[in-house]
Amino acid sequence: TGPVFPSAYDDEGNVTETDSYGLWVKDGGEVVIDGTGVIEAQPATYSMAVWANGGKVTISGGTFKNGEGSDLIYASANGHVVINGGEFVACQKQAGVDGTQEAYSVLNLKGDNTGSSITCYGGRYFKFNPADNKSENPAVSFVAPGYKSVVDGDYFKVVAE
Repeated sequence: TGPVFPSAYDDEGNVTETDSYGLWVKDGGEVVIDGTGVIEAQPATYSMAVWANGGKVTISGGTFKNGEGSDLIYASANGHVVINGGEFVACQKQAGVDGTQEAYSVLNLKGDNTGSSITCYGGRYFKFNPADNKSENPAVSFVAPGYKSVVDGDYFKVVAE
């Protein structure tokens, strides 16, 4: 289970916002994740297992979960996430931008055209199709060219075409 990283403090050092980030990569930082472990953010308003906030994260293995909250894998502020493999299980269904309750908040981009990206070359996504996503941006496919998303029970898998 990933640690809880409070994201904001007041002048006296008191926590003013208690969001949870299993891994928070900022301002040009770069992290590669390859293995069989679990990265899990704790329950919070924003419960992100991975947040590429201006940094780059390459995921080639592992299991990613979040507690009660939203946005399992999130990119913003020119952040980039490349997914080559791994398993992704969001805690709950999230409302899509069109008001439906059909989109799990597994992969999400900040919706202000910040130059952020999420690109999938692999991975297994629980009840979430990375080829047909309702993120904060308009509906988008996160699947890389030359790859496709296929149904595998309760999962969607990204595989080469």
